[in-house]
Amino acid sequence: MISTIDVIVFAGYLLGMLAIGYFSGRGNKTQEDYLLAGRNMPWLPIALSVSATMISANSFVGSPGWAYNSGLAPFMVNITVPLAVFFAVYITTPVIYHLRITSVYEYMEYRLGGLSRNLTVAQFFINSLIQVSSMVFVPALILQRITGWSLNVIVPIIVLIAIVYTLLGGIKAVIWTDTIQTVVVWLGVFLAVIIPLKTMNMGFFDTLGAAKLDGKLQALDFSFSLTNNHTFWASLIGGTIMWVRYFAFDQAQVQRILTSRSMKGIKSSFASSAVVMNVTYFLTLMVGAVLWVYFGGKEFATANDVMINFILEELPVGIIGLVIAGAFAAAMSSVDSLLNSMTTVFIKDIYEKYFYHGEEEVSLKTTMTISATFGVIIIFVVILAFGGTVRSVLDLVGNYISYFSGPACGAFLLAMFTYRANDKGVASGFVLGFISGYAIAKSFGVGWLWNPAIGCIITFVLGYVLSLLFTDSSKPIKDIKKFTAQGMRAEMIAEGVEDENGVSLLPFSMDKYAKFLLIFFLAQYLFLMLINL
Repeated sequence: MISTIDVIVFAGYLLGMLAIGYFSGRGNKTQEDYLLAGRNMPWLPIALSVSATMISANSFVGSPGWAYNSGLAPFMVNITVPLAVFFAVYITTPVIYHLRITSVYEYMEYRLGGLSRNLTVAQFFINSLIQVSSMVFVPALILQRITGWSLNVIVPIIVLIAIVYTLLGGIKAVIWTDTIQTVVVWLGVFLAVIIPLKTMNMGFFDTLGAAKLDGKLQALDFSFSLTNNHTFWASLIGGTIMWVRYFAFDQAQVQRILTSRSMKGIKSSFASSAVVMNVTYFLTLMVGAVLWVYFGGKEFATANDVMINFILEELPVGIIGLVIAGAFAAAMSSVDSLLNSMTTVFIKDIYEKYFYHGEEEVSLKTTMTISATFGVIIIFVVILAFGGTVRSVLDLVGNYISYFSGPACGAFLLAMFTYRANDKGVASGFVLGFISGYAIAKSFGVGWLWNPAIGCIITFVLGYVLSLLFTDSSKPIKDIKKFTAQGMRAEMIAEGVEDENGVSLLPFSMDKYAKFLLIFFLAQYLFLMLINL
């Protein structure tokens, strides 16, 4: 049981987060204010928010446990994040920004049609429900260990807090609370390294040396294996496609980027988020290496128990409450962002399209009802999907969403880079890509990080071939071209819309942001080599 001081710290922190949500959302007057912050947010909070959604409590608890068992090898899952963000900055974000859309899935109907839009919307909801449910599961585990309460009691309480968060201030509240969350996670990581070192009376580099002897710092594996998720090739091929779908074509990320005041803000946010996300993820894995030495390689019932045990049994009074509050703050700020995005997609891609035909914006009451409904769904997904797992939460979530990432990415690539792809062909390719990818993974025991590549390739090839068979005369070629990246670039140059305050608006613009991301991507490999010399 935690002390009264820890309870006070924990409660005070959560109240502070709620207050931030309330005050940051007071100026919301329109739907665009609520969903896109009036497209007027500064770049740094956006960058921290983008990275925070993936850091969350999952990285804070799941990453150390994953590294405890597997060393730094799981970093390979994230190593292509800067490459995927480069792809978004270089090509896709300028296209989405130029269209001034609210939901990224609106683009699919502009370019292809309703079938492709609906399928990509469906995969977004599936992926988001899995991700957001895992973000609830981690703090629920901590509370369960502290109180002894059932997950069936704890999970609804956490989700209720998340719903309140979401309704308090819209996307502005999401971004500002995410900013605080990032700072708290860094503080938690710092404490999780400093306290074991002081207890062991060892220096940081001495501890890393001990972990290195046990192989915990080894990350680069250039063998070609379809069953290993942590090889160079699995991360470069499958990981890149997984992250391209996430950063370029997922509403949870695109929506935050579209709140920026300018293209300069968007590119600054994206480039910074790639650095923050991967540095933070690497440090949480390093915590696992330190804890391996601290616990002497002791076995735990589950990977998630490594960090939970450390928090509850090794931290001093007061710090426990702060670290637990940090885990909850991380979870809540990630949950509210995904709830906000799911609400946005439901309103723009489903409700307004099929059910609502009024001239005024969808009411706040309807928005609240939609968010509450998703909250109830999340409760059931958490309990059913995660209740008995002994694997790292991050590993499990990656496996779940990998089957959808590839087909979704393939569908968007067909839409943005080909003129011949059409709605029926792409939709058919999406379905066949998902079915075939799942069958291949299960039949041959393929590692889940390969699944996005397999699904993407099958979807792209079959989607293109079937588009040639399912001819579509409803969209003139000039309308098709202007929604592709190449066509939009040509049109923008012809219209003289090439830059904004000195920053290029064009797709395929190799500016300083794109160059920085490529350099950072390559520098990660050099760093991983150096720490093992």
